[in-house]
Amino acid sequence: MATLAAGKTAHWETTYGNGLDEGIVVQAPNLLDESATNIEMVVLNQSVVLRPRADGSAVLAYRVAILNAGNGIMTYNLDIEDWQ
Repeated sequence: MATLAAGKTAHWETTYGNGLDEGIVVQAPNLLDESATNIEMVVLNQSVVLRPRADGSAVLAYRVAILNAGNGIMTYNLDIEDWQ
């Protein structure tokens, strides 16, 4: 769970233990504060990057930025869906 202030952006990076391509991975905010109306959370810059591991292998990292485009704070968690 995370809280994001108005106008701020949070950056997330997700990896899978096997390091292999997980196919389509979508990350989006799951809004948790029902009293915070009209606060738009915007998904920015979904991407994937190959990161080196200490053992010489590599792991795919799925990245996303979440922007609070509203005028108040919002509590949320990151919802991750993957399809192979």
